[in-house]
Amino acid sequence: MPVTELAEDDLVLAGDAAQDRYFARLTRAQDSDLPRQVSLAFTEVGSDYQRATATSRRLVGASTRNAHAELAMVWRGEQVERRANIWLQDLWATREHANFALPPSHLALTPGDVAALTVNGRRRLIEIEEIADAETRTVAARSIDPEVFNVALSPPLRQQVTVPAPVGPPVAAALDLPNLSAESPVVLSRLAVFAEPWPGAVAVWAARDGASYARAGLALAPSVIGETLDDLRAGPAALWHRADVRVKLYGGALSSASDVAVLAGANAAALRNADGQWEVIQFAQAELIGERTYRLSRLLRGQGGSEWAMAPLLAAGAPFVLLDGHAVPIASGSEARDRSLSLKIVAAGRDTADAAALALDVTPGDTALRPLAPVHLRAVRGAAGVTLRWIRRTRVDGDSWSGEVPLGEDSERYEIDIMSAGEVKRTLSSATPTVLYAAADELADFGAARPFLTVRVAQLSATVGRGFAAQATLFL
Repeated sequence: MPVTELAEDDLVLAGDAAQDRYFARLTRAQDSDLPRQVSLAFTEVGSDYQRATATSRRLVGASTRNAHAELAMVWRGEQVERRANIWLQDLWATREHANFALPPSHLALTPGDVAALTVNGRRRLIEIEEIADAETRTVAARSIDPEVFNVALSPPLRQQVTVPAPVGPPVAAALDLPNLSAESPVVLSRLAVFAEPWPGAVAVWAARDGASYARAGLALAPSVIGETLDDLRAGPAALWHRADVRVKLYGGALSSASDVAVLAGANAAALRNADGQWEVIQFAQAELIGERTYRLSRLLRGQGGSEWAMAPLLAAGAPFVLLDGHAVPIASGSEARDRSLSLKIVAAGRDTADAAALALDVTPGDTALRPLAPVHLRAVRGAAGVTLRWIRRTRVDGDSWSGEVPLGEDSERYEIDIMSAGEVKRTLSSATPTVLYAAADELADFGAARPFLTVRVAQLSATVGRGFAAQATLFL
């Protein structure tokens, strides 16, 4: 309610005698000077105390201005929305300003008082902002509308708090495997990554100096990683091994496959021995026997040319990784060989310095570049000496069932060691998968013709030298 009613008869002349004299001067702000939208930023109680913004906007008007305020207050959204509406309406309700003068008889009025002013037959409520006392009381006031403070409070909204998924350090395993595909350049090292819960994608960052990290890959899906629960003895390579081994997975699942599917490449996995080398196996049967625990049977050992990594006894606790295509290549090409990498594995979108980042040092080896060991070593004695023969293998496109497999190297060369009691007696060279161990050389090495020979054959690479060797004792 106004504290007093003021009419034109209550006013006295104001202004400078040298300028215009007036009883009351009324001014109105232009629409373009007033905001069309206001917003208040605050801390929302109902959304886990996250920052939020309440907005109020006029649907009509030519103004394009916005007003914003940051509030260091904890409030509910509907309360702040009401205050934003009041703020916007009050800014437009106070767009008129009045300047007038009163006689000293109105000494009771002070700044902050609300009065009713009637000028030219129109009554308006005003709030006194300033008073200057001299011979008269010069007053500056603004129009107000108390009704803007009666804006109804909106019903509270049910807030759904979105809590970010917890992200912990992932589990990762660096795989140096034989060349299992025709990729160019050859992938030397892959990284299998697992995390639970899976954050959506995991970035792999690499640096050679331990400081300047660049993204080396992105794991879009988790790899199936686990560990063995039983000891596993060596078995025949490339033949069905009638042994079984239990595997405990960190996450994911395994399934059985038909023999035909396995022979076509299904259910391949890698087992790491105590020396850090990975043997590639396949399994036809996967039986769930406990929580995330499987019994794998009907195995194929030493697959992909990895028979050299088959340990005489693989102790329980050996890392297991399913080769399902989810591993991320992190080093490719011969130039990356033996060059150490510092890795940071962390959820995509997070910094390498994040507390959940996993640090890992990896040195890619030459496993994928080394020629595979020859197979089917044979020896036949003749008049000139012992003829040794073998069948070469290839590390590139070697799955064809028709014709001879590609060479996979710049040229075909072999080195053949003649062994005795673990020592090399003589080394022969050949450009074809056969060589003659001359009778004279045998006599010089052993003093007489031998009933058997122990030989070791390795194909040569122009990049890494000797490949994996095949050794056998051949009876003559």
